[in-house]
Amino acid sequence: MKNQFIISILAACVLAACQSSGNSATTSNSTSSQPASQGICQQVRGDSSSGGRNVLYRCSGSAVLNSAEAQSILGSGARVSFANEGSVIKANLTTRQAANRVGHSDEQTCVRAFLNAAKKFQETAAKNGGHRVTHLHSYLNKNALSGGQYECEVGTFHGRVLMRANIAR
Repeated sequence: MKNQFIISILAACVLAACQSSGNSATTSNSTSSQPASQGICQQVRGDSSSGGRNVLYRCSGSAVLNSAEAQSILGSGARVSFANEGSVIKANLTTRQAANRVGHSDEQTCVRAFLNAAKKFQETAAKNGGHRVTHLHSYLNKNALSGGQYECEVGTFHGRVLMRANIAR
């Protein structure tokens, strides 16, 4: 009985991986070959992994922060900005955040991972008496990327970002 349960779980995981490994740049409910990016994410590097999936995207953090989804997730917490402003309390903080890819497009996964990072910085700002998250930028693989853009790596089951920011008043 226990072995059948384990086999069922493994079969479900393998099936999910097979179904999701195909259309990396299209939405999961799209029947056309249109990219899901709509200007938010662009593929920078195709799959570079020999043992799984590893695709790199460059996304517009400015577009994500201006979305309705960002407004609902980030709410009225500390203001998130790409600019260097305010009196810095804590400098060069980093957070690595991931988002589940199963059942979502690569773009949706990257957007959610970015919003998870921004939310984490908001929580850190609140704990430290800050009112702003400033100088937010991507720091994936120690590659600083500014200008309101961020990089996101998407694998078979999740996407991840590594972001750096300052907490300010």
